[in-house]
Order: sequence, then C-alpha cells, then structure tokens
Amino acid sequence: MTEGASIQTLLASAMRQHIDGDLAGAEILYRDILASTPDQAQARHYLGFLLQQTDRLPEAFAQLTQALALDDTHAEWHFNLGIVLSRQAQPAAAIEAFTNAIALDPYQYFYWTNLGTAFEADHDDVRAEQCYTGATRINPDCPDAWYLLSALCLKRQRYDEARQFNYRGVVAAPEQSKSRILLSQAYHALGRTDDALAVFENWLQADPGNAEALHLLAAYKAEAAPEQCSSAYVESTFNGFARSFDIILGRLKYCGPQLVQDYLASLALPAGQLAALDLGCGTGLIGEVIQPYTHKLIGIDLSQAMLEQATARACYSRLHKADIASYLQDCHEQFDLISCMDTFIYIGRLDKLLTLIYRQLKPGGRLLFSTEKSPAAAEQAWQLNTSGRYSHRHDDLLALLTQTGFTIEHVAEVQIRNESGYPITGEFISTQRPANA
Repeated sequence: MTEGASIQTLLASAMRQHIDGDLAGAEILYRDILASTPDQAQARHYLGFLLQQTDRLPEAFAQLTQALALDDTHAEWHFNLGIVLSRQAQPAAAIEAFTNAIALDPYQYFYWTNLGTAFEADHDDVRAEQCYTGATRINPDCPDAWYLLSALCLKRQRYDEARQFNYRGVVAAPEQSKSRILLSQAYHALGRTDDALAVFENWLQADPGNAEALHLLAAYKAEAAPEQCSSAYVESTFNGFARSFDIILGRLKYCGPQLVQDYLASLALPAGQLAALDLGCGTGLIGEVIQPYTHKLIGIDLSQAMLEQATARACYSRLHKADIASYLQDCHEQFDLISCMDTFIYIGRLDKLLTLIYRQLKPGGRLLFSTEKSPAAAEQAWQLNTSGRYSHRHDDLLALLTQTGFTIEHVAEVQIRNESGYPITGEFISTQRPANA
C-alpha cells in the first residue's frame, strides 16, 4: 500500500469514528495524519470541525483557516469557519465566511439563515431579513427561517408580519413538535380553516368529549359560542400547567399583579383593614399583593392544582375550589374589595356575574378586574377568540357596569400580556359600589 493510500485509509477510519460519536478516537487519528502529512487539508478541516464541536474554538479557528489556506473550494469548510467565528462573537468575519460558502453553493438554506444571524449580530437587520427570506424560498418547509423572520419582525414591532411568519414556522415544524392548539391557531391565521377544524375533529375522535377540544372547536366555528368556558375546560387547562404557571406568566410579561399593586398604593389604604375576595385566584399572585391590606382574604378557583400552589403562598385566610358564580350565589359574606384579574377572559356574558359581585360588595366596596379588549369594530359586546379566551368591547362593558349600579373609578388600556411575543391589549378597571347603595 502506498503512503497516500495509507493516509486515505486512516482518514476514512477517523471519519467513521467521528460520525459514530467517538470524538476522542477520531481526534487521535486526525492528529496522527497531520503529524506525518501536515498538508492533508481534509484531516485538518475535520479536526477543526471536531474542535468546534467540543467547544475549543481558538484551536478550531486555527485548524479551519489552515485547511482553507490549503484548499478553499469546499463550501462546507467556509461554513464551518463561519460557525466558529459567530460563536466567538466576530460577526463581520463570520459574514465573510458564510458569503464565501454561499458563493460556492447558494442552495443550502442553512447557509442563508446563518448569514442572516451574522448580519443581525452586526446590526444590519435589512440584510438579515433578505437572507432569511432567501432561505424560505430555497426551503419553504424549513421552520427555522420562518421563526428567524418572525423574531426579526417582532424586534422591529412589525407584529402582524411576525405572527404570520411564526405561524408559517409552526406549520412547517416536524409533526412531533407541534401542539394541537398552536397548530390549529396557525392554520386558522393562514386561512386554512378546514385544516384548523380538522385538528379538533381528529382530537375528538381520539378522545371523545375532551373539554379543551370541544371548547376550541366552538371558538373556531364561531357559531353559537358558549357564554363562558365550561368548568371542565378551565379545570383541565389550569391543572395541566399549575406548577409552571408563575414562570409562564413571567415569560408572557403578565402585568396584572403590578397593576393591582400600583393602584392600591395610589389609594393610600391602611394596612390590615379590608375583607377581600380574590375570584379566580390561581396560584395567588394577586392575593400576595392584596394581603397586606386585609384582615381576611378568601381565594376562589376551579383548579385544585392551582389552589395547592396558592396554599404554599400562605396569604389567604381560606381557599375554596368552586365556580365563582356558584360561590357568589351561596355566599353570605360581604367584602370591601373583590379582585377578578385575568378571570373575565374566560367568561363572555358578564351581566349575571357582575350583579352577584355587586351584591357581595359592601357599600363603598371596590371591584378590580382586567379584560382583553375587543376591537371597537367588533360586532358583539363579547366574543370568543381562537385563543379560547373571551374579549369584551369597551363601550358595552362600561355601559353594563353602570347599569349594574357600579361607579367607574379608573379605566386604563394596558398591554395585559404577550402571546408568542406579541402584546395583547386589555383593560384594567376599578369600579365601586356607591357608599349610599
């Protein structure tokens, strides 16, 4: 066997070990080859790639640049150098490396997405967007490019485009990574209504009577929407993520607790004086804010798992697992303060509930609540959205409060939370039962 043939045999063995995950063994062989044949460009490149895989970036850079000095005709080699440079926060040099890779092979979508991220890191969002768009043309079924476009548009507050690109990514993503709910939302937003409905219909075939599927199917059909979420839907939904609820709300930038805290502070209330009721108390985020003002604080929620989290906060005098309307109907106590934050979004028709709340407030007592806000052009006073939540039209809501007997103290339009990074417009409202009523 000639020396050249021996080197090729050794290189093939090293690459097999590399592919099989034996990085230590492959590294030894690559280095053996280079000790005897320093100008073996392939061995030098694959050693550089291995070093990048094992986070030895300066060594990887040295090997890859030497390999390219020996042979600069391989697009993949330029690409791997670009990855190393990106990881070393050298975007300008990474741009050059990725551009060289694309010049040799312009049809690899991931060359374009990585070039786009390098442009973003170099604060050139225009070229980054061009690269991501190019990647979607090469491979429309690549979710990465759509998600990168979505994130870029979100950063630039182009929310409608960001949503559309995000939904394109959801549809393109591998089947096993998709939640039914998110996939149906994506289909619906992209105008594929039949596909969206089929998600729920197939879900119900597999799990007849599933509360989430039934509720969301009604939302998507937009025909005879229920007046509120069923108890089964609320329980199923919140039991499922009670342990991660606070983390999720933090990620969604939910501002309810801060709104209540700031508003109560503006009233200069004395400590420990109020009897308060927290409707839809969840894990107790609002209760924690209210508790310093109270001598009695009762929390109500349908989800036992959420109540267990609220118990751990130790801010409630009592906690009850109950539907809030049923609790109020049977309640014989009155309260100085009732909070209903992020709870009306699961109830469409509010007239009966507001009447019950009004009855349970002492004269002069306050109701604090939040809603998601329907567009002014919405056809109905309330509507069930494809999120499974309800939104309420501003004018109708204020009229209903007045008709019920409340005095409206404070109304603020707020970005109540984010959803997939996009702000959801809501309202924070304080109303009062008149002192003489």
